[in-house]
Formats: sequence, structure tokens, C-alpha cells
Amino acid sequence: MYENFILQQFENGKLEGYSWNVDDPEKVICIVHGIGEYGGRFDRVAEAFREKNMAVLAFDLRGHGKSLGKRGHCAPRKDVLSDVSTLIEYAQAIYPEKKLILYGHSMGGNIVLDYRSRGRLNGEVAAYIVTAPWVRLVRPVPALLYKAVKFLSRVAPSVTIGSEINEADLGNLDCVKPFNDHPLVHNRISALCAVDGFETGQKLESGQLENNGRAKQIPLLLMHGEKDKICDVAGSRNIAARMKADGENIEYIEWSGLYHEIHNGGPQSRGDEVIAKAVEWAEKI
Repeated sequence: MYENFILQQFENGKLEGYSWNVDDPEKVICIVHGIGEYGGRFDRVAEAFREKNMAVLAFDLRGHGKSLGKRGHCAPRKDVLSDVSTLIEYAQAIYPEKKLILYGHSMGGNIVLDYRSRGRLNGEVAAYIVTAPWVRLVRPVPALLYKAVKFLSRVAPSVTIGSEINEADLGNLDCVKPFNDHPLVHNRISALCAVDGFETGQKLESGQLENNGRAKQIPLLLMHGEKDKICDVAGSRNIAARMKADGENIEYIEWSGLYHEIHNGGPQSRGDEVIAKAVEWAEKI
């Protein structure tokens, strides 16, 4: 079980942190969660890392959990990337000289891939793990609606719309629940958060995202569930193919029959095999 801490205090709120402590860990895993959830939902994943003597840190993104901001307003992206840098700096202070692995899921995967490209401390991360990143959606947003959302992102960026996540589409319900009924979970996304996510995903897929070059040879494990009903697996396939063609250090795994939260499996799986793979891969870093 995790312990809570304050990652950063602001005049108008805080960033809520979660710690799965190990006294003398081999490595440190820093987790960035997805839209609508909170850092503590990765307790099962974190405990698997901790069993192998790896400490884990996570936090609630802006507009999520107990962190500052209107629910769903995880923006602007420059501030979100700065928050990830704060998490890395906290990990370096608590566990000096330990290898750090940055792990992101869904929108958190979009953020971590973005950070790997242009984050301030991206070259200080030993490895990256990304699962089911938001690159493109299974159900694309209609062009007229996206045009309206993009207009709102400029004139009223914190206005939120429903993110319409069905917990049955996430994974094995025995692992997923409680989701919709949990007090720290919501189904909102702000206009600017949505546009940041869509535009970053498009640039990641096409290779047009700003890249400072420091992390291109840092190992990346990219994994996606073949039956993901939320984030289109084709986006991950295309990113993996592009990165491999560019000579980047990437391993891509596609999990047959698994849903969006691959660490929570699918109808016939609890995702244990995915968690085991992530832990095994991290041990070799």
C-alpha cells in the first residue's frame, strides 16, 4: 500500500504524491497516470515492482485526484511536462544515484512520450515504459466537434466536456473496479487538455514533435492491447515502426485479447503477464 506526500505546493493547491517506498532500491519507477484516474490506481502495478526491490513514485496530474485545478483540466502541456520534471527531481533527491524509469499509461503515455522527446530532464531517465498511449482514438472525434473544441481551447481553455470512458472497456472488471464510482475518478476533459493530447499524438505518430535528441537511444518499452477499445493500437504500431526505422532503442509488444488497461487485462486475463513483463524488462535496465 502507498503513502501519500505533497509533491509540490502552490498558492492555489498542490500536486498529490504516492510513494511505494523501498529502503535501498535497485531502481525507481515514476508513474504518470491516464485521463480521469489518479496515481493510487496503480497500486497493483507498483507492488509488483516493489516485490523486486524497486521503489515507485506517482502523482495526481493537474485536474485529477487530489491535485490542484478544475477536474479534467490537465493543461497547458508545458506545465504538465514541468510537473513530470518535478517528480523526477523528487525521485533523484529521495533516491540519489538510483536508475530512474519513467512509466506512462494512456494520456500518461502520451505525456511520457512527449517528455521523452523534449522534456527538460529526459536524458537523465534510464528507461521509459509506455502502455496504451493516447496517439489516436478508436472512435475519432467528428471534424466539426474538434473544430469547436479547438476554438474553445483558445478562448475558454478550462471548459470541460465528457470523456465517456466505459469501465467495461478498460480491462478485467475484477481489477478495474471501482472506477466510475470512485470519488477520485472523473469523466471530464478540458478543451485545452484534449487539443494538447490530440496534437501531441499526431506529431508523435508523424515524427514531427519537437525532439531535443537526448533520449533517442534511451530504452523504450512500448506495449498495447490488441483489443483496446479506447486508444487505437494502430497509433502505437506506427510509432514503433517509425522509431525502429530511425534506429531508436525501442521494444514493441502487442498483447492479444487485452483491453485498454493492459495491466488490468481483458475478459480472459487479469493483466498479470503484462505487469510481469514490465518488471522483468525494468530489472534488466
